Amino acid sequence: MRLSLRGIGVPIVVAYLADLGGVETAPGRIEGPGWRAQVWAGEPVQIHALRLGVTEVVFSGEPAVVEQVVMGLQKKAIRGGG
Repeated sequence: MRLSLRGIGVPIVVAYLADLGGVETAPGRIEGPGWRAQVWAGEPVQIHALRLGVTEVVFSGEPAVVEQVVMGLQKKAIRGGG
């Protein structure tokens, strides 16, 4: 499974994955019980005058476990303005 997260940098995504039980075993490689993830900076996206960074994440592992980790990451990635 692959996610593209806009406006969230690699270090933050790595920290979120650590909060979800992962450990960074090498730069950009996070492993948790039953799952693994590769994280890297993707190509920035231009929206009119705004340029957003993109972080790419690819998950592998036990499908049910990966689904739970992805759901947890998506919840952590939701940000409110204010």
